[in-house]
Amino acid sequence: MAKDGDKMSEKETVLHQLPKGGGSDCYTPENIVAGLKTEKIGRTVFCYDIVDSTNEEAKRQALKGAPSGSLFLAEQQTCGKGRLGRSWVSPPGTGMWFSVLLRPEVLPRNIAATTLLAGTAVCGAVREVTGCDVKIKWPNDIVAGTRKISGILTEMNVTKGCAEFAVVGIGVNVNSTAFPEELRDKATSIFLETGRPVRRIALLQEILRRLELLLKENACGLGASFLEQYKADCVSLGRQVGFRHGGVLMTGTAVDISPEGELIVRLPDGSLQTVLSGEVNIQGFYGSSMTP
Repeated sequence: MAKDGDKMSEKETVLHQLPKGGGSDCYTPENIVAGLKTEKIGRTVFCYDIVDSTNEEAKRQALKGAPSGSLFLAEQQTCGKGRLGRSWVSPPGTGMWFSVLLRPEVLPRNIAATTLLAGTAVCGAVREVTGCDVKIKWPNDIVAGTRKISGILTEMNVTKGCAEFAVVGIGVNVNSTAFPEELRDKATSIFLETGRPVRRIALLQEILRRLELLLKENACGLGASFLEQYKADCVSLGRQVGFRHGGVLMTGTAVDISPEGELIVRLPDGSLQTVLSGEVNIQGFYGSSMTP
């Protein structure tokens, strides 16, 4: 095992604190690597019983030399992170809370599009492995009906104007059977939608396989075939949405996704507005109005 500050080989599998228990669905590097169909992503594995945030741990280990493709998983997060400073509820044993470290050699030219690539990987993997009918709510939520099953948070470390690395954090409500009262109208799980328990490692492996493939295929920008698939999966398109632009609340109809991954909204006056980031609400989703 590498000491603090040492560079680690990409072939090295790192074993940290393991969750208690056993079996083929227990988070261990051996279980995760066995049958994994990737070249780099997930080949170095950090597993934890409990951690503040897999994204924060990934960033800490990145600064110590963890290689590109390193995978960070936890059975429980005490300070799970969502977009826009929100927390992510991460109870033990029921979901997948993990982060992937990506260094410049595998990051796409349009780094901001990494979240869209990850969302498509999660969406496709959930469908294939579990049969759950999920869609993408632009830019980073995976939904079943109007409730969230998965969220994605991409964070970048930039030095002198250049990306040193990015961390893609993914949370998936897999076998959860209940949620806190404040989340019951907003969240669901694969188990609640299908009535069947899911083997988490099989789903994780398929997400990682798809993510690596999509990163390779779209290294020079979001390709036409990817955009076609994303649009087909995007539940936001064709719906009335609300968002803020320059501090002003605006509403319109989401009509397209740009080659840079922006949401294109047609305003009531017929003009088009591109939305690169921020909160975009859809009436009825997560129990909310269109007011961000």
